[in-house]
Amino acid sequence: MHKLFFIILTFLYCQAAVHAQAPQATFSEANELYQQKRYTNAAAKYQQLIDQGYYQPALYYNAGNAYYKASHIGAAVYNYEKALQLAPRDEATLHNLEIVNQQIANNPDALPLLFFQQWWQVFTQVFSANGWAVAAVICAWLLGAVLIVYFFLPGSRAIWAKAGIYVTSLLLVITFGMAAAAYANHFDQRNAIVMNAGLKAKAAPDAGSKDMFELQEGMKVEVLDHTQEFCKVQLVDGKTGWVTCDNIKRL
Repeated sequence: MHKLFFIILTFLYCQAAVHAQAPQATFSEANELYQQKRYTNAAAKYQQLIDQGYYQPALYYNAGNAYYKASHIGAAVYNYEKALQLAPRDEATLHNLEIVNQQIANNPDALPLLFFQQWWQVFTQVFSANGWAVAAVICAWLLGAVLIVYFFLPGSRAIWAKAGIYVTSLLLVITFGMAAAAYANHFDQRNAIVMNAGLKAKAAPDAGSKDMFELQEGMKVEVLDHTQEFCKVQLVDGKTGWVTCDNIKRL
């Protein structure tokens, strides 16, 4: 009986080890393909891992690089944007995304932000969603520790303990709120990337309606409304129009 139990445990351990090594092997293979300048094949390997549910900034970043080298601008922008959702301040991703955006024809510039909007944007990007969640957990533990000191240890009801309660409580509220907002933004699919070039935006959700403007592959849009076939999108400069939903990919 003990031998059977040991054999089962050994088998399960080996299976887990194999499954743990498989993604890393695929990732390494994709990196080798990229080094060999087989960019389309490398992108397919990275995409395979993404489709399997692996969501890592480095994976999206590498996929973006491979798609860009393979001249798939829409897929490159999409993967860079996904990488920034997980690592908002990654300089390499921001740099590469800026380079790609500069190569998109007639790509409109976003309307300038007011100074307080710029400050808020910088503040929200200090951490990723997971980073804000970790900070909230740390603040919760600190608050618990300060409360224990204040209520249970004799002679500890000092001004610093009260101040600590107020400070840690405030930090907990801020970090928890930022974590909730970051997760909501992460799962918010209002933003999308145009995946095909020369896409005509229509005045109404009808293929026969008037052309309003042309969208290029890689442009970022906000989805305002949708029907079964058409999506109403807005460019960063405020222009709106209807496009077929299968020509865009939501973030």
